[in-house]
Amino acid sequence: MIAPHAQPIIDARLRGLKPDCMVLISMVGRLIVENPVVYPTHGVDYDWRWVPGLEVCVYLDERDDWVDMVKAIAKHEPEYLAIWNRAHQWGAQMYLVPTSDDVSKPRSQWEFELTFSPWLDFQNNDFVSGRTYKRDEKGMPYAVDP
Repeated sequence: MIAPHAQPIIDARLRGLKPDCMVLISMVGRLIVENPVVYPTHGVDYDWRWVPGLEVCVYLDERDDWVDMVKAIAKHEPEYLAIWNRAHQWGAQMYLVPTSDDVSKPRSQWEFELTFSPWLDFQNNDFVSGRTYKRDEKGMPYAVDP
């Protein structure tokens, strides 16, 4: 099952294209932004095979049932994965890591878990204000707008 509004992104991926900006996955309802926005329903298992190589940010609400969805997205290896708690105005970069019990097992047997790195205050402020960044040819980020 494909999350609502993901089909145009999938169609572009099939043509070898991808969005040049972060894809937002909103669990908080409508977002008025220029970015592509996908609107999944809580508790539904979706096909996230279209996220590899994309920058993705999941907007969260006060519900606590987002972990399985973010983990499912992370398993498909987006280039960058973050969450944004809109109510409390904080974000974090998300990582999928093996559990401590798994590192001694073959990789095919690993059970993964999510861990995160909270954004710094200036990153939260930049996200709220809509400040955007790009990367130069060496991967160094720089601000696009003042």
